Amino acid sequence: MEVARSAGYTEDMPLVHLKPAQYLVFAQKAIGRLHWLMITLNESTLICQSPGNSNSGGEIVTITISRKKATLHSRPVNGYYWDEIQSRNNTALVKETIAALIEEQDKADRNLHPMHREKYGALIPSRSYIVTPVIVYINVLVFIAMAIAGISPLHPTAQSLFLWGGNFRPAVTHGEWWRLFTYMFLHGGALHLLMNTFALLYIGMFLEPLLGRFRFISAYVLTGVCAGLLSITVHDSSIGVGASGAIFGMYGVFLAMLTTSHIQKTMRKTMRRSILFFVVYNLMYGLQGNTDNAAHIGGLVSGLIIGFIYYRGIARHTSFSRQLITTAMIATFVIALTALSIHSKLL
Repeated sequence: MEVARSAGYTEDMPLVHLKPAQYLVFAQKAIGRLHWLMITLNESTLICQSPGNSNSGGEIVTITISRKKATLHSRPVNGYYWDEIQSRNNTALVKETIAALIEEQDKADRNLHPMHREKYGALIPSRSYIVTPVIVYINVLVFIAMAIAGISPLHPTAQSLFLWGGNFRPAVTHGEWWRLFTYMFLHGGALHLLMNTFALLYIGMFLEPLLGRFRFISAYVLTGVCAGLLSITVHDSSIGVGASGAIFGMYGVFLAMLTTSHIQKTMRKTMRRSILFFVVYNLMYGLQGNTDNAAHIGGLVSGLIIGFIYYRGIARHTSFSRQLITTAMIATFVIALTALSIHSKLL
């Protein structure tokens, strides 16, 4: 007589970007889509049964959710019959179905128009949209502070913009590198602030939910620094201010996203036309003078590069630690480029 061996197959699956409760909902939907029999469902466990065949009564599949992973265990209903290949196939089928459901939901979210996603408007933060309005608040508060300090809200002087942190080549090359950051939050008058605010809100409502808060703020700052760096490379005696370099950077990031299949095809075409019109129009308008096209180009090009770098992680829903490593590598390159430019006196 042959004694039956202990049968079963276990595999762990990362929750990726989902919370345990969210993953459990997708697991429940997957079982429904597969038309398997649901046996038990509670806050952390789902137990179901797969269809049987002529030799077995199917398998009991248990999905246990913890904080960072889901453990899937498959065992035969008939303890004397176990087909390891079938167990692995059942596991793969559950994983693929859950992954397909998650991707369907993610794509629906990506293609949801911001006017439907952000119920309270562009200036009100929400769970997936907080960095953009905060940047706008900072810009407005700095503008108000300058007005309270006696600086003209319509036509601030170059000297006052310099004193508040404007981007100026001689100052940067003599160690005031922080101006490559502070200039992004200064504006040359109320109209300048209003135009940049509108452009930032428009792109932010689409792009921030796609990138996530950390990638969005990182890309904004890094492209803004690159924009400022190219600006003082081209202009040796003018003072640069404004968020437009960083905003062009975010448009560059979004253009990179729009060259991939991450966004629905029909929406890609519409958004590409809209963003290309914005970019071309503003660059052409900048040829009339008093506009820092160098900063716009620096932001746009660096945004395209960062967008393509970030895309791989976005598509795979990489963890925050991986996002941090990728961003740190980009930041290191930008810092090294800035230091090299300053110390080699190429500016």
